[in-house]
Amino acid sequence: MRVKFAAPSAVPPAWRLVRWLLLLAFLPASTALLAGVPLTVDRLEADVPLADAAAVLAGDYDARWAVQPQAWIVPSPRHGTWYRISLRQPWSSTYSPMLRIFDPPGLHVRAWLPPDYVAQTASVYEPLADRGFTRESLVFRLPLDLGAGVPLYVHLAPERAIPRAIDVELVTVARAEDLVKARLEIFFPAIQLATVLVMLAFFFVLRERMYAYFVGHVVFLVLHELYSFGVGYDLPVLKWLTPLEVGPVWLMAALAAWLLCEFTRGYLKLPRTARGLDRILRLARWPLLGGAVMAMLPGLPTGWLSLALGSVFGVLVPLLILAGVQRWRRGDRSGAFYVCAWTPALSLVLVRVAQIQLDLPLPGWLVFSLPAAFAFSSVVLAFGLADYTLSVRKERDTATRLAARDPLTGTFNRRAILESLDNAFRHAREGRRPLSLLFLDLDHFKDINDRLGHAAGDTCLRALVDPIHSELREGDALGRYGGEEFLVVLPGATAANARLIAERIRTRVEAMRLVTAGEHVCFTLSIGVAGLDASVATADDLIERADRALYAAKAAGRNCVRTNQAGQHASVAAPMPSGTPD
Repeated sequence: MRVKFAAPSAVPPAWRLVRWLLLLAFLPASTALLAGVPLTVDRLEADVPLADAAAVLAGDYDARWAVQPQAWIVPSPRHGTWYRISLRQPWSSTYSPMLRIFDPPGLHVRAWLPPDYVAQTASVYEPLADRGFTRESLVFRLPLDLGAGVPLYVHLAPERAIPRAIDVELVTVARAEDLVKARLEIFFPAIQLATVLVMLAFFFVLRERMYAYFVGHVVFLVLHELYSFGVGYDLPVLKWLTPLEVGPVWLMAALAAWLLCEFTRGYLKLPRTARGLDRILRLARWPLLGGAVMAMLPGLPTGWLSLALGSVFGVLVPLLILAGVQRWRRGDRSGAFYVCAWTPALSLVLVRVAQIQLDLPLPGWLVFSLPAAFAFSSVVLAFGLADYTLSVRKERDTATRLAARDPLTGTFNRRAILESLDNAFRHAREGRRPLSLLFLDLDHFKDINDRLGHAAGDTCLRALVDPIHSELREGDALGRYGGEEFLVVLPGATAANARLIAERIRTRVEAMRLVTAGEHVCFTLSIGVAGLDASVATADDLIERADRALYAAKAAGRNCVRTNQAGQHASVAAPMPSGTPD
């Protein structure tokens, strides 16, 4: 059972004036693409039911035909409409003529054409009579000997009173124009689907809902375009929605807009930065979802759908642009990407909404400029999301780096230096490569703290970092082990090499002159060296050996370097004993 709804109310007088002003603006763009022969278009000024078609064709209503000033036909939302079309001059080409009716969504056309005047039906929701054309227009083949003034009768089922351009053109020209349209119908959705694949990769890696919203938005936007072009009614996976006729177009538009709202809220961080706008966008979900439900109702007049969803889009679009502008003005790069991406497309959406709401003819330039703008927005936003991903990664890397650093000296903290030692130990064992460890301790540090204060002690600890770093290679690691103690991990260095590095560090520190707390301070280091050999089972064993060497340096009077004896005499590259863990 089909649900019946009343037609929407008539347009108020003030809007009629606006409609006619816009009609004058849309008229040149609507007729610029029509290069066919001159036509005479008559409209039957009577409500004649389809059942009386024979009377219309027989001439019983000839006195009621009114000549139209333009080559277009306009349905009526209340009753069927009859048109009589004829050429002003005989057809003289050797190729057949084609009658074309543009902007066909929503139209149900029945035509009676010479020479036999047998009724033919056409709509974008029925199988195409001529598979050589897309659904960008409804086409009817005409006889090659079509003369001037020979009538072509067309009946339009009730539909919104949007003017639809018509022409009669060479079949070769019509096919060439249609081929261009067919390529564009695939080109723009293909660009958008390419961005979907990229964003899917980001989503699977980062697991952020924002990327899922963007992917869903673009997918439904592509489906909206496919149904708008009529392609969706041909594809096996999409044609099951054909009984809803124009419903899938509005269904996909509503779902795409809903996901765009969710994406905008996350991408522009509206819950934290613009709670008022965020609240409005959250509320907008319900009329959009309601419109999606309305689009699924069989028998719902398109006037209701376009009126309801068009009103929502008319309010929503300026809010989305405003949200992006606000973020941009605050110096947020995401706002700049958003505004650059969406201003062209959303502006054209407003034009499209005005065209539908005011029953204006569809301009030829708007047919593909809107999907082109959507493709542009998808590409720009893909770059914006990539930029967002890089910024998130930078923030994460910064947080990770800060978490691994000692706040006083800027070197690795205890956890990070031990992790570095563990990794170096594992790689040395696996690759049978040398590894050494330095254990450094600032001599008489307690005396410095007691005599000059803890601030002076902190200054001394910070001052140690530069001379130590100056003697290290890329890949070496320095970290504060605790108090005035430091560890230096030296991958690839034998114990003998490590001792030379330790001596250079000790000499540099001894030569430093530091002024702190109003006094000249001289300080020295005691350093213990341990090298990896076959007898070292774990990284902790290496620390323990370096610690013993450090105590030997302190026992020898401080300001000196000592090497753990077992590490000094063992061969690092010697084969590991059987059973030694890796």
